[in-house]
Amino acid sequence: MKGARPLERWDGAPVESWRTAWGVPRLEVYASIGSTNDRALELAADASHAFAVVIADEQTAGRGRRGAGWHSPPGSGLWMSVVLPWSRPAPFVTLVIGLAAAEAVEMAAGDGVRIGLKWPNDLYVGGRKLGGVLCESAGAAAVAGLGINLRPVVVDRATSLEAESGRLFSASVLAGSIVASLKRCSAPVGALDGATLAGLGARDALAGQAVETDEQGPGTARGIDRDGALVLERPDGSRVRVGAGSVRLL
Repeated sequence: MKGARPLERWDGAPVESWRTAWGVPRLEVYASIGSTNDRALELAADASHAFAVVIADEQTAGRGRRGAGWHSPPGSGLWMSVVLPWSRPAPFVTLVIGLAAAEAVEMAAGDGVRIGLKWPNDLYVGGRKLGGVLCESAGAAAVAGLGINLRPVVVDRATSLEAESGRLFSASVLAGSIVASLKRCSAPVGALDGATLAGLGARDALAGQAVETDEQGPGTARGIDRDGALVLERPDGSRVRVGAGSVRLL
């Protein structure tokens, strides 16, 4: 990709050694790249690249949902994308990936850090945004992009693993935990299963909160249904499903 700067060593070891340790068919690490998701979408065209991983120390054109920019300066976080052999569209897959990522971050962080999920794609700690998920379709595959703040960032309502835990974090340890968690996931079929719904419910950062939604206006968040939609209770007591758009805490 134009302007990309690939690395042969990363986080103290050859890139190839990380690829072998994680058991993935391909691992690309860049000092700087426009977007890890863009590169992963290119790799997804080849079926042999299932679970290929792209990581960057910096993204110059990182993006979030609906084309929003994603602040990913050098050395501040883990910016990675993984090719998944799934074709299910977001937000259904986004929720599954978010849950897997939350579990992986907690495993890497140890005791004291509890990750919440803000529908449909944000990772939260103590009411502040730790990271996010961007899932994009790639034909018979999907690309899961994840951005997680490792070190303090100057962004409103954001936090980092170091700020929450009080200790330094290795990008490679966190990346390996996320890859392992995603490899354990099964492609969602039909509707969210009971175990996934329970996991999402236990981490629901919006549950019982007053919110404003793009699709259905204001109300109180009442969980996530089997189709991955946010359940919104309106001021008159009726309930509607929110299937797309942004949600803001009031």
